[in-house]
Amino acid sequence: MNNKEVAKLATKALLYEVTISPKAGLVSRLSNGSHRDMDFYTFIDSALSLSKYFSECFIYGQENDFYSPNFFKNLRDLGKKAEKEMYEATNGINTHKGTIFSMGILISVLAGYLKEVDEIDLKVLSEKIKNMCSPLLNELESTNNFSTYGEKAYKKYHLTGARGLALSGYDIVLLDGINKLKEFTKILDFETSCILLLFYYISILDDTNIVNRANFKTLKEIQMLCKKLYEENIKSLSKEKNKK
Repeated sequence: MNNKEVAKLATKALLYEVTISPKAGLVSRLSNGSHRDMDFYTFIDSALSLSKYFSECFIYGQENDFYSPNFFKNLRDLGKKAEKEMYEATNGINTHKGTIFSMGILISVLAGYLKEVDEIDLKVLSEKIKNMCSPLLNELESTNNFSTYGEKAYKKYHLTGARGLALSGYDIVLLDGINKLKEFTKILDFETSCILLLFYYISILDDTNIVNRANFKTLKEIQMLCKKLYEENIKSLSKEKNKK
């Protein structure tokens, strides 16, 4: 696996994500959701603008030691450059800022890990991400400048947001979501499987965007609704599986 292959896969993931429909409140190929300032094509432009960044993250991870205390800091510099390119592609609209953060971490650590092994163990990869992201905990606890949605949600509700996911080593994706998607696609088509996985994620993740666009009560209501939808669909899937 090389930088070009990884960049292609990461860009493909972004294109798949925005194409999947319907996604209530989120931009898709059929709807702008709750967004007035962006649409499907904005996301296409944004995704394509980040392909170079994904490649750079892989090369950075290959050429540097992710155990180094400066690894995360220098990776952030790459991310800031990618943000500028994203804003240029979208005329100033924030489409993938969170993705720049999470994909940058995942790809760079993956690249470093691949120097050590021939086969990827997702549990080991998750642990390496946790270790690399450890400075984020002190960052959250010590910050006095609550400028982002995530920082404001942490201050008011102690929700860790995107930083918390990184600190967990993205285990909800690497050790949980991938397996669920594989199981769903044995019975359902790919798009429906992704929507079902989205219900699952919304039901268990504290989305700081929802909290800041609405409030904490609305977040909990949405989580309960998605939990119900997810569980109902899982029951139906189990029945279908038993028939076969």
